[in-house]
Amino acid sequence: MINQIDIPKFGSFSGLEWRKTVRDSGKNVKTFQRLNILYGRNYSGKTTLSRIFRALETGKLPLNYTGSSFTVTGDQGAVTSTGLLNHGYDVRVYNRDFVAENLSFLINQDVGGEIKTFAIVGDRNKEIDETIATIEAKLGSVESKAGLRFDLEQRKKDRDRTKTSHTTSLNALEGKLRTHAADKIKKNLQYGVPVYNIENIKRDIATTKMAGFTPLSLTEQAGKVSLLRQEALPDITDPLVIPLRYDSLRSVAEQLLSQTITPTKPIQDLLNDSLLGLWVKQGIPHHRDKRDECAFCRQSLPPDIWQTLDEHFSKESEDLEVNIDKAITAVRSERVSVSSWKSLKSDQFYVDERFAFETSSSALAGELDIYLTDLDMIEKQLDARKNSLFQALILPLAGHVPEKIKQHIQAINDLIATNNGKTTTLEQDKTAARDSLRLTDVSGFADAITYDTELNNIGKLKSSADSAGTAYSDAEKEIRDAEAEVQALRNKQKDERKGALRVNSLLNNFFGHDGLKLEPRDSADMATVKFEITRDGKAAFNLSEGECSLIAFCYFIARLDDPDSTGKQLIIYIDDPISSLDSNHIFFMYSLIESLIAKPVKDVGGANTYRYKQLFVSTHNLDFLKYLKRLSIPTKKIPAGENKTKSVPDHEHFIVERNGGGSNILLMPSYLKDYITEFHYLFHQIYKCKDQAASNTSHEPFFGFGNNLRKFLEAFLFFKYPYHDDKSDSLERIRKFFGEEDTAIALVNRLTNEFSHAAEIPDRSFKPVEIPEIARVANYVLDKIYAADAIQYNALLKSIGEPERAA
Repeated sequence: MINQIDIPKFGSFSGLEWRKTVRDSGKNVKTFQRLNILYGRNYSGKTTLSRIFRALETGKLPLNYTGSSFTVTGDQGAVTSTGLLNHGYDVRVYNRDFVAENLSFLINQDVGGEIKTFAIVGDRNKEIDETIATIEAKLGSVESKAGLRFDLEQRKKDRDRTKTSHTTSLNALEGKLRTHAADKIKKNLQYGVPVYNIENIKRDIATTKMAGFTPLSLTEQAGKVSLLRQEALPDITDPLVIPLRYDSLRSVAEQLLSQTITPTKPIQDLLNDSLLGLWVKQGIPHHRDKRDECAFCRQSLPPDIWQTLDEHFSKESEDLEVNIDKAITAVRSERVSVSSWKSLKSDQFYVDERFAFETSSSALAGELDIYLTDLDMIEKQLDARKNSLFQALILPLAGHVPEKIKQHIQAINDLIATNNGKTTTLEQDKTAARDSLRLTDVSGFADAITYDTELNNIGKLKSSADSAGTAYSDAEKEIRDAEAEVQALRNKQKDERKGALRVNSLLNNFFGHDGLKLEPRDSADMATVKFEITRDGKAAFNLSEGECSLIAFCYFIARLDDPDSTGKQLIIYIDDPISSLDSNHIFFMYSLIESLIAKPVKDVGGANTYRYKQLFVSTHNLDFLKYLKRLSIPTKKIPAGENKTKSVPDHEHFIVERNGGGSNILLMPSYLKDYITEFHYLFHQIYKCKDQAASNTSHEPFFGFGNNLRKFLEAFLFFKYPYHDDKSDSLERIRKFFGEEDTAIALVNRLTNEFSHAAEIPDRSFKPVEIPEIARVANYVLDKIYAADAIQYNALLKSIGEPERAA
């Protein structure tokens, strides 16, 4: 149902508008009701209003109406001039555009006009009716809470509920993902991801769930962070080389330690006391060829002392001592060589290799300490043999393991190779470090929000929503199939010839035009039917305006029975169906609307139902408006307190008034709504002109004042002075009523003639209206009527909703 229309502009017309907000005398806002009667004089805007409704019916604006704008508000929502399709309102409009589109023959009877054919439901077939009834019963309705349509409504609620639950849970989880992706990952410069969204974090979570993924420990995370700060290091150019000569040194030492030396003539005391022998040996270079006496005891040296000592300290022993010194020097050199490897430092390595370097370095140092201890043992034994040249010694077993030393050296060299290679892969390693740190972050986040549990729950909700959606779609398809079957059955009952017979029935039964008929004619190819208007069996031309109106309106009423309209809740708009028809035709036109549209019908329960959802009828004819007042008035239920309702009329009367380049829709004045005579209307128009200031807000009555005054005085004075002869013309009646006030009579006569007959004095229509002059005449006429009959004057005031005039 349509409640209100806002029309800022429609074509070249500035638009119809509700005068601010339409209110009744109690200040209650008024909108369109179920039955709406609209009155307006010609060119007031009624047809413009009907074209808005027809745009809803056809889905397009009339030709040459580009740039128009309007908004229709109702129970199916708002519809604008830019959204005329799929709005939900089933509208049928009778106006001149309907006639032009469907009955162009009535407009162009001599230039190839046509009358469009239409089909209505033909004779009923009992079996088809029963089948349709069975299907309709199966379809049911939401209101009856039964049938497929009601089940569909329940399935729709279930679908919407499950879909909402799934959407809510999914949005909640994705909200957490988006927040973490934006605030924790994207903004963390360590992760180096300037673009990171919900899809990225979903992929990362999936990666953390794959077999083989292990999040970084805190220590590993610290190492990765250090790597990100790491700059490229210079290569370690020299590998670690520690040549071990232990075996050769030991072999020499063992030979020297085990070598046997026998003096030529040994001195027993020196053999028995090695320290004494060493002391003597060391003293020889201090005495030979230097002293004749002992530097220790000051006694003279025996003359054969040097021969005796040379025979004891032979050439062999001297050679042994020299070789032992050489061996000791070699051992000491080995010690220095071995110690030089410690020039390597951990800061020469990247973070990832430092721990392994320090581990291998420590292990190597331990093994080399044992190695040095073994070297010390060789030196110690060599020193001992040197001090006791004539006593053989044994070298203890070595404590170090050469293979372990080699393994540790190889491990460090492998680290050097790896470290040098990392200079070229540093950026890749940093990228891998960022990925590892990010995935560790994402893994912890997923665990914190119980991602797997949430995802499983969402999956269950989606499954429920999909099942409910499928159930709804299946039910919807079942209904569509059933409705299609009903339509197919109804199509079997269609008969275009019945459309013509229906129009003829209306013409004959309501208007008594059995001479005029709409005849169906087969086309040349016999495949289609054409409609032709006949009079007494022959093609009819030169139809009068009244006959065209009758045929057009009967055609419209018959079209309401076509398959596209049958069974629908229609919004019907009938625009000014009366043209130059006589009073009998006006009554029959009213009868047609009342009996076939407005009159209620009883349902199976005996309650009133209506063949329309909303009805609009507009007219400019006051006689027709009088009949429209008799249309059956629909009712509606409203609250009456304490959970009770009451029935009230569901109709309203409006008036469309021209105001310059636009028009206003107002509540119909009581004199039109309650009395419906032109006499009351003319009196009201004159009454509006009594106040000169009123021209500032509504100048239309002032422009029509001359014509309105002339027609009012003709009617008023005719009933006051009904006798007529050649002398009793309009001026004579005016003189009888207004007396001998020549000045006033001349002014009234001027306004009633000059301003109502522009053809006789054409320049008057191009001159501005003298507002003060009009107001003065209006008050003069009103005062005269009051003076002549105060009771009648106050009754007229009451009829137009004005207060009585005090005596």
